[in-house]
Amino acid sequence: MSAFFAGIVFWGVLAGMVWLARPSSRIWSATVEKWNIISSATTLLVLVMLIGSSCFLMSLCPMWNGETTRQLMEQLEAEKNGVTGLRDGYSDKPNDPDRYAIKNKNQYELMADALLEGRLYFDYDVDPLLLKMDNPYDRDARRELGVRYHWDHAFYKGKYYMYFGIVPVFLLFIPYRLITGLSLTTYHATQIFTGAAMVGLFAFFRFLSRKFFPKLSFVVYLMLGTAVCLSATIHCIAKPAMYMTAFAAGICMEVWSVYFFVKAVWGTKDENRAILLAFVGALLGALAFGCRPSIALGNLMVIPCLAVFLQEHKFSAKLFLKLAAAASPYIIIGVLLMAYNYVRFESAFEFGQSYQLTVADQSSYGSFLSRFNVLKLGYGVSYFLVISGEFVRKFPHIVETGVLVSYPVYNTGIYAVTRKKVQAGLKSSKLHLFMWGGVVTIAVIILADVIWSPYLLSRYKEDMIWLLGMMLFAAAGMMYAESKQGSAAGIGTESNDTNRKFSSVVTLLSIFAILFCAALFVELDREYFTPTQLAFIKKIISGITFGLY
Repeated sequence: MSAFFAGIVFWGVLAGMVWLARPSSRIWSATVEKWNIISSATTLLVLVMLIGSSCFLMSLCPMWNGETTRQLMEQLEAEKNGVTGLRDGYSDKPNDPDRYAIKNKNQYELMADALLEGRLYFDYDVDPLLLKMDNPYDRDARRELGVRYHWDHAFYKGKYYMYFGIVPVFLLFIPYRLITGLSLTTYHATQIFTGAAMVGLFAFFRFLSRKFFPKLSFVVYLMLGTAVCLSATIHCIAKPAMYMTAFAAGICMEVWSVYFFVKAVWGTKDENRAILLAFVGALLGALAFGCRPSIALGNLMVIPCLAVFLQEHKFSAKLFLKLAAAASPYIIIGVLLMAYNYVRFESAFEFGQSYQLTVADQSSYGSFLSRFNVLKLGYGVSYFLVISGEFVRKFPHIVETGVLVSYPVYNTGIYAVTRKKVQAGLKSSKLHLFMWGGVVTIAVIILADVIWSPYLLSRYKEDMIWLLGMMLFAAAGMMYAESKQGSAAGIGTESNDTNRKFSSVVTLLSIFAILFCAALFVELDREYFTPTQLAFIKKIISGITFGLY
């Protein structure tokens, strides 16, 4: 009965939101231009609710919040000390084809301990069979021999390494260990990075709207910001251990990097202040390479920002030295990362991906250019943006496909850039260079994922959704640009009626994106919820659908 009432409340609230989002609603009169203490408090409340609910959801599944891994490691330690009667620590399922692979997800925690002990590798026991193999990266051969090994680690010359970015270890895991004496559970790091990324996206959206389109509806700002935040991090929220820690850290670094670069170019006329902001942006962007290199390709956004900066400032030898100083983090951190790679794998550009003990043998991959294929790139663009999923026959029957299909709100940005007013506004503000830079950067990110990944997985879309969201906001926001932008472009202001209709569409599609993310969370974790959790979720959904599910 309680679930039934929950359904009534859900549909009542949803109907109320749809009614409020009608074009004739008064809510569109509140704009970013009228920002006040209520606006700040409302934005803060939305962020607290958004981050708080995301952190709560991350804590649910034992498989992804570290609980299962911690229990497994305790069992293995007990086995080493002679305790018998424990189940096989190398498998969660008796019929698992990789039953001899321990699938631990606490590599970041163990890496922090290893570094504090002066090691770059994990102190694991190595199966002699693995050492004798001609090609230990052949999954079928490992299965045939019954080799015991650690899943999804890099294995090189008899030692296990972590191929996930090392930067999160230095930013959170080691400091936490030194301060508390305890290990930071990996999903807590994902919570921190995801929350910081969401704050960064909202900060970026606020800067753009206050600077270029102050007539933007405050409701659109909140709803679009929430939709972008969730769609850009939903896989981090659903599966926060290890894999998505690297994603969350990379997204966080890049979002704030782009924010500081954009603020350096469009936010100040003071050259020295701009250089300082650019330095911070470069520092964060360089750190992203030590989180997830494919996300770090977002540093290509430096190029359009630099182009606009040089149009506004006279180039000189003095300015060149300042720019070199601002770019210095790329050199310093780049050298450190290359040294880290060389010491482990005898190659400055090898992060360990070639030596993964996982689904495919990537040690035989050729060079980047040898793997380039136009058809592959076309397939990647289709997979990321258009269609990549198929109907799910099991509960909750949610299909995640390309970004433009799963989250139709992103299409409002495409619609916006077809409008002459928006094109003129972007050009007059020089944000058109930002937009073109974003298109090229997303294409490069997709290309990198297509070439270097044995399989394209849904979570890889988060390599670029954060940037697509930034572009969406810039394009959609220009629909509200007037006065300064409009007069500078020699065009008239769009009718208030058009903006109200656009606001209504964006808001409704944002609501859909938020609801889709909630349903997708259930689908992504369907196999990993505890029976009690899954029963509760089914009860809620049954109440929402009044027993039809």
